[in-house]
Amino acid sequence: MPQINPVWKEKFYIGTELSTGSTPAWTYSPLCAGIQGIAPSVNETTQTYYFMCGHGGADNEVTAIAPQYAVTGRRIIGDAAQDYIASLRYALGDDRKSSMKVEIYNAADTLVETIVADVTITDIVDFGGQTEENEPFSCTLRVNGIPEVTTP
Repeated sequence: MPQINPVWKEKFYIGTELSTGSTPAWTYSPLCAGIQGIAPSVNETTQTYYFMCGHGGADNEVTAIAPQYAVTGRRIIGDAAQDYIASLRYALGDDRKSSMKVEIYNAADTLVETIVADVTITDIVDFGGQTEENEPFSCTLRVNGIPEVTTP
């Protein structure tokens, strides 16, 4: 019987500092403390064609994608990833750019895929709500370009 993989086996990271050397590289911090859910959305653009040989059936082509990840949870002050994202609340333009990394593991804890992408961080919420609740935390990681997917 196939094994169902729990979502917590996926490890998400956000680039919190970009080095300024000859080859800039991101330092990643885990995006997990206080995070209750991360929901990916591919946002595909498709073209639909109806050709004579299809006998009325459609041929679809994916011509563009705009992936994004909706992150939701509770605010953990002092967590490097959340503090970095919260610090961008009023930033504009390139100051909202970062990188994300996702490591996907199977049920046997073996790394099966890594996704790295340049992102723009939008829709940042790091305070508010009802007096008896913990502070909310949410943001959207909008992918710029095509993610780099690697397998070990």
